[in-house]
Amino acid sequence: MDDSARRVVAARDSVLPLIPRPWHRGQFLDALSNVRGRPIYLVPLPAVSVAGAPGHGTLSGVWLNCGDSDVIAYDARTTEYHADQIIAHEIGHMLLDKAAAGAGSIGGHRLLPNIDPAVVGRVLGRTDVQSCREDEAELFANLLLLEVTRRRSLRALRGTSSNTWGRAVVGGGVRE
Repeated sequence: MDDSARRVVAARDSVLPLIPRPWHRGQFLDALSNVRGRPIYLVPLPAVSVAGAPGHGTLSGVWLNCGDSDVIAYDARTTEYHADQIIAHEIGHMLLDKAAAGAGSIGGHRLLPNIDPAVVGRVLGRTDVQSCREDEAELFANLLLLEVTRRRSLRALRGTSSNTWGRAVVGGGVRE
């Protein structure tokens, strides 16, 4: 495992105890906020087309380190599962990006017009280093939500009656 993957796994491991059972995004963010010692605000926004944005020219999410708080903006029109993925990705940035590098906003003022453009520029500037950061944040999100899914599956299995285990599907029918 390379250093980048080790950092991602360590970041994921650091928040595993915060995952509520059953999963609840708000409870998870409250727990993370308590650990970080500052509030985390979610801001659902319509997708914003931004020239130079990765992917298809729209931003689906962004994390803003506002000093005394964190703001995660995400596409309000997406599914709950995808919102979890976007938010987990931005949490990956929150935990993995020690210093926001980059200069110049790529339309961030259109996304969040009431936030200082210097803050938005630090978040939205794109460089090769940030491409690596994007990969790390995406891996973090995948690993975090994989754990959430695993815990959901285990809970479902624990709730299954013992009769179900004695059945087998044979030729399209169920036999005891």
